[in-house]
Amino acid sequence: MISSKRPVSKSGLQFIFILVLFFLACKQETRKENIGITKGEIQGLATPVKLNYDTTLIFLTDYIGKTEDITELIFPLGLSSISKNISDTTILVCDSLLAQFSVFTIKTKSNQYDIPVLRSAKQKHIFNFSDPKHKYKTLAISGEMNAWNPANTPLNFKNGIWSANLYLEPDKYAYQIVLDGKSQLDPQNKIKMENGIGGWNSILTVKNSAKLSKPVLLTEKTINDTIVLKIQDSVSDIIVLYQNHKIDIIRQKEEIKIVIPEDAKKIKRSYIRARAFNSDYVSDEVFIPLEYRKVLSSAGELTRQDKETNIMYFVMVDRFKDGTKQNNKPLNDPEVLPKADFHGGDLNGVSEMINNGYFEKLGVNCVWLSPIVANPKGKFGLYNKGGIKSKFSAYHGYWPISFTSVDDRFGTSDDLKDLVNTAHKKNNNILLDIVAHHVHEQHPVYVANKSKKWTTDLYLPDGTLNTEKWDEHRLTTWFDVFLPTLNLQLDEVSQMLSDSTVFWLEKYNVDGFRHDATKHIPLSFWRTLTSKVKKTSEKTGKTYYQVGETYGTPELIDSYIGSGLLDAQFDFNLFDAMISAVIKEEVGFETLTEKLKQSVKYYGVHNLMANITGNQDKPRFMALASGDLKFDEDSKLAGWSRKIEKRTEEAYSKLSIMHSLIMTLPGIPVIYYGDEIGLTGGNDPDNRRMMKFNNLDKNESKLLEKVSFLTHLRKNNPVFLFGDLNFIKTEKDLLVFSRKYFDKTAIVIINTGKKESVIDFKVDVNIRNLKDTSGSPVEINGQNVKITISPLSYKILIN
Repeated sequence: MISSKRPVSKSGLQFIFILVLFFLACKQETRKENIGITKGEIQGLATPVKLNYDTTLIFLTDYIGKTEDITELIFPLGLSSISKNISDTTILVCDSLLAQFSVFTIKTKSNQYDIPVLRSAKQKHIFNFSDPKHKYKTLAISGEMNAWNPANTPLNFKNGIWSANLYLEPDKYAYQIVLDGKSQLDPQNKIKMENGIGGWNSILTVKNSAKLSKPVLLTEKTINDTIVLKIQDSVSDIIVLYQNHKIDIIRQKEEIKIVIPEDAKKIKRSYIRARAFNSDYVSDEVFIPLEYRKVLSSAGELTRQDKETNIMYFVMVDRFKDGTKQNNKPLNDPEVLPKADFHGGDLNGVSEMINNGYFEKLGVNCVWLSPIVANPKGKFGLYNKGGIKSKFSAYHGYWPISFTSVDDRFGTSDDLKDLVNTAHKKNNNILLDIVAHHVHEQHPVYVANKSKKWTTDLYLPDGTLNTEKWDEHRLTTWFDVFLPTLNLQLDEVSQMLSDSTVFWLEKYNVDGFRHDATKHIPLSFWRTLTSKVKKTSEKTGKTYYQVGETYGTPELIDSYIGSGLLDAQFDFNLFDAMISAVIKEEVGFETLTEKLKQSVKYYGVHNLMANITGNQDKPRFMALASGDLKFDEDSKLAGWSRKIEKRTEEAYSKLSIMHSLIMTLPGIPVIYYGDEIGLTGGNDPDNRRMMKFNNLDKNESKLLEKVSFLTHLRKNNPVFLFGDLNFIKTEKDLLVFSRKYFDKTAIVIINTGKKESVIDFKVDVNIRNLKDTSGSPVEINGQNVKITISPLSYKILIN
């Protein structure tokens, strides 16, 4: 049965309003201490339903595995389903009576669950381009508003104007205008911004018509079994969830009191979530982990099963450490230049570094391995540019010819088992890199099933190659002519590959996956896989972290995250903003702050998004920071054609600032191997040099020490994992932000300028006993802080 809370008459609304005022005047609401739930049908916390502008398709199977167990759906005022019967999916519609934040209820045969609902902030925006003489035959836009796919937003011509209706949230959107097939800056828009990779985009601004300010909800204190939150700014209501159940609260003036349910005594890890809202905005979420019935306050209570604790380190296996010389099998082919051949790194090399305490000293507790499945033995592909010509070996592991066997150049099945067991003894997680998008042409699955259409077509209907069509054909495009794209829309292919992926959890006891090319794979596959991962979790009692790789708009990236999908993705948009703000003198922290706020809007302040120092598909941070590599040059050609070796003290300082950002901001920090010592290089394959462990120079050793300090600071202070985020000061060369978690406060100060700076700022958080982690003095007068910071440096204050 599906039911909604029906709209009421105007007089009825007035009566309800009077009742609300009465209860607020009483400043108290009833509470339920025991909600009768210890283990539910929903695994983990139900992620919010994020409504679209018009209709929203939701998958009830994302929350409840068996929809036949659902007996009723109850929707809040202003939200309804167009379906009368309960099925795996339902389409929701909303009207003006729906609150900015609400919950809908799923009743099952044994329980009921409250699912958060976020109302869309999108509004209609008409995009116009004047063309009075009809100079152009076709016109489109390509940008953040349409996943950079001009086919998604064709413009219509009428009366000398090209126009299109866009439905966008208030924000700034980078875009290019496509005039007769040519992409360029919009000549009718003077506002532009750097794209982070050496070019420029036009900027469309959708203004906010809100009259109220965004409400703020902060953790304040605990009193026995009661949590106290502090309210700031205009708040109409607050919704609090324990696990997946709405609980009642006590509201007194500017405070909210939450009595922790009795059932929390039975569960080692459960959670309180809370949001405040008004008619225009929803606050950031307050996220409070519980250790049985107590608020988690000590790092010692956390385990590697708490996903928030992950500090990841990406190991490109072939380029990390050679532990077994006997399995070295380079091609030694004159057509394959050394940079594109095998270097000898293997699983035993990784195990050796886990055993000798390298990761423990560094402060890393989650090792992500590049793909280790069997790859072809020969040479494929071709780089031919600037007088450089080379084919490639499969040293990187991204050309699978098997889904379940370990490549013998990396080791054996037993080597992998030993690595995982060694890591777990050292309290480390192991993530495997999974390639689900494509196979190599030698893969038996491709060879045996060509006639069954198990892969997409290499050629488009117009006869052109469907290769590297990243946006316009993102679900069917091939990465190269020898890498067939799997047709994962076919259920038999999806079932086969998802079974093969779960195999690694069951046989090797790994702790999760990094998923390659996520946006090029249909959502249906991710739902199939995640359903099976959840079932495995029920058997093993373990949590598994799944993180995807998607280059695209925040909306596209976010569409792959949720209860039935992935835990997170890499936040490449934030990475691009970080390196621009830290490296480029002409770019200030204002742009980075905007991107941070955008990330919080889409993924939440307590997200599990992966924040990188770099990766295997980008030039090394050191090369850009030292000026050895320019942002606007061909970084691949540079890596092939010249030696990139310059490393300066200034570049090391900037790289340490990058580390300080990812270790103190929301999300999961990810260190690309070698970025802890400042390895340099152009783009692929020059950014994949052999790791260096010995004979470090002074700058390398100093950076390694700084990174280790930052990782351990994060590990030992839950404020960086669960704290609220507040921007205190943003200037061109200066960024100050705070993280607050009950009585713990951390303040991060970053100066990218070339002069020492004396900084004054005011905070509205508890700053008692605030100390500089570097030991420098801090001048505190009430809520005012004064501190001196050196050029190109950071300071972290914590109580």
